[in-house]
Amino acid sequence: MRARQWKSLAATAASAALVAGSAFAAGSASASARSTGHSAFGVNATGTVTLWARSATDGVTNALVKKFNATHANLKIQLHLTQPNEAASQLATAIRAGDAPDLVGLNDINVPAFSKVGALMNITKYVNALPYKKSLSPGHMRLAQFNGKDFGVPYLADLSVLWYNPKLFKEAGIAGPPKTFAAMLSDAKKIHALGHGNYGLSFAGDCQGCLGFTMLPSIWASGQHLITGPLGKQKANVIHNAPLKALLNVYAQIWKDKLAPHADLAQSGTTWGDDFAKGNVGMLPGDYGFVTKYLGHMPKNEFADAPLPGMNGGPGSTFDGGDDFVIPAGAKNASGAWEVVKWFLATAQQKQYPALGDTPVRSDVLSPTFLKQYPYDAVALRTLKHGSVEYTLAYNQVFNAPGSPWMKMFSEAVYNHNLSGALSSGQASIQSTLDSAGS
Repeated sequence: MRARQWKSLAATAASAALVAGSAFAAGSASASARSTGHSAFGVNATGTVTLWARSATDGVTNALVKKFNATHANLKIQLHLTQPNEAASQLATAIRAGDAPDLVGLNDINVPAFSKVGALMNITKYVNALPYKKSLSPGHMRLAQFNGKDFGVPYLADLSVLWYNPKLFKEAGIAGPPKTFAAMLSDAKKIHALGHGNYGLSFAGDCQGCLGFTMLPSIWASGQHLITGPLGKQKANVIHNAPLKALLNVYAQIWKDKLAPHADLAQSGTTWGDDFAKGNVGMLPGDYGFVTKYLGHMPKNEFADAPLPGMNGGPGSTFDGGDDFVIPAGAKNASGAWEVVKWFLATAQQKQYPALGDTPVRSDVLSPTFLKQYPYDAVALRTLKHGSVEYTLAYNQVFNAPGSPWMKMFSEAVYNHNLSGALSSGQASIQSTLDSAGS
């Protein structure tokens, strides 16, 4: 399985962008002005568009670039794939050298660092002109905004869902997937009580990125975030965060009562989801991308997906992971880049995303035909409008980095059964990290 958003451990984006900032600050405004002043911007462009995209999300990229080049006589895409954890630093280096690509498919959590230092073209008026703007993934859009302006648009969605086993649910007398934290714990107990080696829930207990990817949406669905405020004045919202406290308590109870496999303690994400595929796990908060594995190895009555639940119900939520399209301020063919973006976002291309391993970023492509053809992706796409992100320059440092404040807080609360201590130390360490990162 490919290395997706939740496997990113390198905290390179902020430092790389800041290092590059001084190199392009003087020239970015003029480059943007030249590009945005064209009366036919993004229409009938010619030449070549250099596109940088992540190898971790290359399914959609490779297929659609090939199709674009085959159907456009006067505009071609030259594709460069960046390796895992290298996209941000490579982009910063290219900008500093004055040799930026025209278009970048950038991990959406890394976009704010580049927007803040003026590295990206302001495309607000072009985004506003998109007739489907309101249907674009809100989390992706949030990460592409700075000071009320748009510096990117969604490219592809890598979403988190709750996988569950309908067969085990039926055997345990459970009507459907949980919609509250209490139901999730109750369902886990009922499934575990079936015996025969069945577990209520499984999670990647040694993968900080995986845990953030699957737990944060339940907190957002409950109306809270862990990081609040504008960049530069951000605050940690931990110690008085009721949904966070309740969710950590559920995981702690699941761990204490052995409702999850003991192997979860060492699950680093490399084989995440494999235990669910064996058919003896009731629930797995996980990646929608697991669907390809389950379709090929499990009876269809043993897997289904649902939104990650909120504390007291509601529509649930998802982590709006994946990539944003951004145009560097020094792009030589910004008009061509925007034409490529619009083509990728068109309905015809968006409908191809599920077969290529990702979810569309436009919720308006969900139709009866889409639902029938891609029922599992339809669940993720339906939840897209309720999805969110943590908007910060310090996401990697707070959540993804080895030994991150998030992981320490989780471990103290769940494995050491010290919830109050975990929240107290989590508040202090996350705030310290935000302050150090200049967030």
